[in-house]
Amino acid sequence: MSAEIVTDHSQYPTALRGRLLLVFIASAASYVLLDAVDIQAPWMPAAKALPIAVLGLLALGELRGLTRSLTLAALCFSALGDVLLALDFPNHFVFGLGAFLVAQLVYAANFLRGADFRSRRFALRALPILVVTPLLAWLLLPAAGELATPVLVYLSAIVLMSLGAAAHRGKSGLLFAGALTFMVSDTLIAVNRFLLPLPLAGVAVMLSYYSAQCMLLYGIIRARA
Repeated sequence: MSAEIVTDHSQYPTALRGRLLLVFIASAASYVLLDAVDIQAPWMPAAKALPIAVLGLLALGELRGLTRSLTLAALCFSALGDVLLALDFPNHFVFGLGAFLVAQLVYAANFLRGADFRSRRFALRALPILVVTPLLAWLLLPAAGELATPVLVYLSAIVLMSLGAAAHRGKSGLLFAGALTFMVSDTLIAVNRFLLPLPLAGVAVMLSYYSAQCMLLYGIIRARA
């Protein structure tokens, strides 16, 4: 890992990195707006995944080695999940959930490579996750019905990802914030789907989701620097 840290530097000039970040923000905001006004078009699934693809381009220039490979894999499966959830076909939710399950496990594998579970910082970060998770399971699983098992498996994966981010030895504050924001986004999806409709649920879900993915990427960059 130390060799990777030493050689980490961007392939992109500062201006290009800034433009890519602006493209990410613009594409994410555009999709959230179009989705909020209920635009139905064949290209909407691609528009949903576009901001994640832009983060992939950023990862290509900002990361190296196995860290880059795992981050790109997590972003690819996330984009696949975005598309599957946006399409209308039988069991599309299960397939989308499966893609995001793989993304969470890949993120977790990435974060666990730099984890230290013996630190006081990890204990403080992990405590609220370990307290809230059983409550979420208690609320959501009975309401999920036949989807209870897939939801439980996914919940376990995102908790593992978040604990990996919490335990990271580097400058991992932004990384941990991204992991928590991802948990919030997925919780909003589950509450809106299984418990009660939430006002502006789509806007809240997508804003928190895009924010989480961006924070995770920049958190990985910062933690590896």
